[in-house]
Amino acid sequence: MPDFKDAVREAFNQIPVAAWAIDKEGTVLLSEGAHLRNIGFAPGQIVGMNLFDMYAGDPESAALIREALAGRELETETALNGRTIKTTYKPIRDAEGEPIGLVGITEDLTEERETEATIAAQTSELREQAELLDLTHDAIVVRGLDGVITYWNRGAERLYGYSAEEARGRVAVELLHSDLPAPLVEIEAALRDREFWEGEVDQRTRAGEAVVTASRWILRRDDAGGAISVLQIDTDITENKRAREAEARRQGEIIRAQAAAIEELSTPLIPITDKILVMPLIGAMDSTRAKLVIDSLLTGIGETGGEFAILDITGIPVVDTAVAGVLIKAARAVRLLGAEAILTGMRPEVAQTLVNIDVDLGGIITRGTLQGGITYALGRRKLEG
Repeated sequence: MPDFKDAVREAFNQIPVAAWAIDKEGTVLLSEGAHLRNIGFAPGQIVGMNLFDMYAGDPESAALIREALAGRELETETALNGRTIKTTYKPIRDAEGEPIGLVGITEDLTEERETEATIAAQTSELREQAELLDLTHDAIVVRGLDGVITYWNRGAERLYGYSAEEARGRVAVELLHSDLPAPLVEIEAALRDREFWEGEVDQRTRAGEAVVTASRWILRRDDAGGAISVLQIDTDITENKRAREAEARRQGEIIRAQAAAIEELSTPLIPITDKILVMPLIGAMDSTRAKLVIDSLLTGIGETGGEFAILDITGIPVVDTAVAGVLIKAARAVRLLGAEAILTGMRPEVAQTLVNIDVDLGGIITRGTLQGGITYALGRRKLEG
């Protein structure tokens, strides 16, 4: 069987500590453990040596050893050769409880302290980042791939009215009653493909008030490239959208009013007498304006009981088949109301165009000028009178 002392030494040499023991005079009785190599010794190498002699140039360490030999348990942490060393001192006592020696356990905490320092630095950095995020007016939310909220900044508290404690653990779209511009599955698919999505989202606050947000979703991945969470940044654009909508309504009203005014100006119906109406047509003619011409003409005749409607085409630059069709329809409509249509402004080139396109103006009185048309109507009124 192996020697018990050898077994103990082998066990200590497998763990990163140094175990040592001294008698009351400071003579080393035991010196084992893998950590001894970190400070330049082999296990068992300093057995028989005096620790006070070894620490002659280090009065502070010698004082600690004497204090422990006097019966006090101690624990120290020091720097040695760029490493962080922790030593625990425990007195050895006789049957009467008097100190007769000392056992020490020395550990190398360098990596542990470096890890703690790294974690502390990261924690401090995260705390600073969180404080910065809390300063922004935007709502910043981090949620898992299942939509469950894991982070909720003060901006989110201010905008939506829920505290961080109330929001964490809730599904974001359910908590905020989010009215998305597209089905959630489509948005999530786009998010996976492009790692980014943005759009306007209607949400509800804790008090039930509607808010409109410019929402930006960013897919976060781990070092291996796997999706782990979604960063959501919401900007309140409720007032801006209301202002835009109000301005759009105002502009629409202005445009409609201007259009109505233009329509009235583009198809004016001027009474010459109580029975003679004149409509000067100016500019291009299309289907929309043709309808306005006929509607305005018939309305005017119906309201005034007019007997003669003079359509003056002097201001129409081009008379083609479409324009001729409008004139014929207008004349027929006027006759249906018992009035007579008179077409004026027949320039020679216009007459030639109407002949070339074979337009039948039968039943429509024509005159070369507006004055000629008015004279004709007045003459008819006298004859009929």
